Amino acid sequence: MNAGNPTETQTRVKVLCVTPVGPDGMGGIDRLYYYMREHMADNARQIDLRFFAARGDGGGVKWALLFPLRVFAFMLKLIRFRPDVVHINHSTHGSAFRKWVLASVARMFGLSVTTHFHGLVAAEDYARNPTWLGWFRSLLTTSDRIVILGDFFADDLRKRFGIDPAKMVVIPNGIPDFAADLPVPKPAGTPPTLLFAGEVGPRKGAGLLLEALANLKQALPVWRCIIAGNGDIAEYKTMSAMLGLNGHVSFTGWVGSDEVHGYMREADIVVLPSRIEALPLSLIEGACAGAALVASNAGASGEVAVNGRNGIIVPLDSAAIATALSHLLSNPAELASMKTESRKLFIERFRIEQFEASMTAFFISVARGEAFERTGRAITAM
Repeated sequence: MNAGNPTETQTRVKVLCVTPVGPDGMGGIDRLYYYMREHMADNARQIDLRFFAARGDGGGVKWALLFPLRVFAFMLKLIRFRPDVVHINHSTHGSAFRKWVLASVARMFGLSVTTHFHGLVAAEDYARNPTWLGWFRSLLTTSDRIVILGDFFADDLRKRFGIDPAKMVVIPNGIPDFAADLPVPKPAGTPPTLLFAGEVGPRKGAGLLLEALANLKQALPVWRCIIAGNGDIAEYKTMSAMLGLNGHVSFTGWVGSDEVHGYMREADIVVLPSRIEALPLSLIEGACAGAALVASNAGASGEVAVNGRNGIIVPLDSAAIATALSHLLSNPAELASMKTESRKLFIERFRIEQFEASMTAFFISVARGEAFERTGRAITAM
């Protein structure tokens, strides 16, 4: 990542970005930074951004055995790289302990620590008050600044943990524009194409979607649905067959970004009835590709799928999901309008250029100890 001459490199703010397995990983956090890293490779920037994998290959219970080695590797990275800012990316649950340990180590080295919160703490988690929630609270308290994905999270963290709003800044995720060549609105597919992209399981509402599609088939028999993502594919294939969806629904398994973008370009509607969500990349990708969006109101989903503008917000109910899909497929003019508005919303809020510019300004302000004001979805140095 060291571009330019040595003098240029020395003046750049050095940032060590901690993600689960690094920007080549399969998860949403890693994919987000993959996009940022690839975009930065083509541009001269003011930061030297490097990565550290908090979990690495230590998935499942194996992480408990391997984590001490990761801590040691992290300390070596700090000594060798000497970052100005350590940026901890965190979702929720068990990884809170790992992230708190790494943040505490960085603090021991006298470094500025920021947290980028990508997750959503469910009401059930607050009610149970599990151990990891205490570590998460400590991580937020330890951090100099906290990046959140939407206004929803500022209010939630203030109410639940007493976090000062002045400590938080809203920076929505951004992605490269992979659909600039598509007509707006893009023509409807034949048959119309629905797309679900994400982990195939209960958290993303895969079962709810299949039940909704069974209802949709009774009202509108001509459409197809692509389910792209990893998870318990065999179980949901069996469920799909039992619901009589053979010929309508296809499962791809996990696919890379290019393949996902190809499916997005084909999609008329991207649907994501998640139970727990932060700011889903699949909805942003759908908006980029000019698809209408049907989604639950989990987390900040409603800031991408804006109800009545470019999509429909649905309750976690299969009949309601089916009704929303049927309505859009039966009203081509409204569907075309929502496709156009999705594309407009993407250009307004979610391009990788906007994300990178905001993150760069954020890192520089933290490294220099400068205050900045949070103005909606952007940050500006003061």
